[in-house]
Amino acid sequence: MRRLALATILAQLSLAAGSHAGRAARPAFQCPAVKVSCPDSVGSGEEVTFTAQVVGAGATFKPSYDWQVSAGTASGGQGTPSFKVDTTGVSGEVTATVEVAGLSPVCERQASCTTAVRRQLIGCGFDEYGNIQFEDEQARLDNFAIELQNDPTARGYLLCYGGRRGYEGEARRRCDRAKRYLTGVRDIEAERVVTVDGGFREDLTVKLSIVPAGATPPAPSPTVDASEVVIIKGKPGRKDDQR
Repeated sequence: MRRLALATILAQLSLAAGSHAGRAARPAFQCPAVKVSCPDSVGSGEEVTFTAQVVGAGATFKPSYDWQVSAGTASGGQGTPSFKVDTTGVSGEVTATVEVAGLSPVCERQASCTTAVRRQLIGCGFDEYGNIQFEDEQARLDNFAIELQNDPTARGYLLCYGGRRGYEGEARRRCDRAKRYLTGVRDIEAERVVTVDGGFREDLTVKLSIVPAGATPPAPSPTVDASEVVIIKGKPGRKDDQR
């Protein structure tokens, strides 16, 4: 009887030890991690996308997302893991913060990401002239070439506008002639001189702009609709073409 009682006690102790060992081996609870990713920087006026991710929540977890933004305007994705912000008018940076619902109260439910917003540089107007003599135009182009030589990374933009009344293709010919002078006489690399047919204005007009590296080129700004333009028949004479 004593041996039986001793065996019973040993068996009970063994079961208790096994129970404690099982509880010790059970993994401790770990909170899922909330993360937000975003680009390092965008240009002012561009749309930026912030993306949320819940790591370690399990396949059955169904989160909901509440986004807040420090600047700019929300343009889509509220309630989803992909949130978009319009940065028009933003200077400096924009931070988006997400709060994920459905996690344990003891877990961190928020995360943020910050994107820098670059100021967009605009090419500056350098000179503007009309239907002047070619000798006078050369002097204007000489000054333009000097500015381009002072900044080897900049480009020169020539926006040429035909007049309300003029020969067909007149603006394009003026642009091409100015570019030939800049590249052939002033030795400016051809890829640094960009010509743009800007449409029509009241009078034939050539606009010169210096565009630094990374800056936004100037956009054409015609003032006369093509339907209102009177095209002179024939080709310009040599005297007209040299003006």
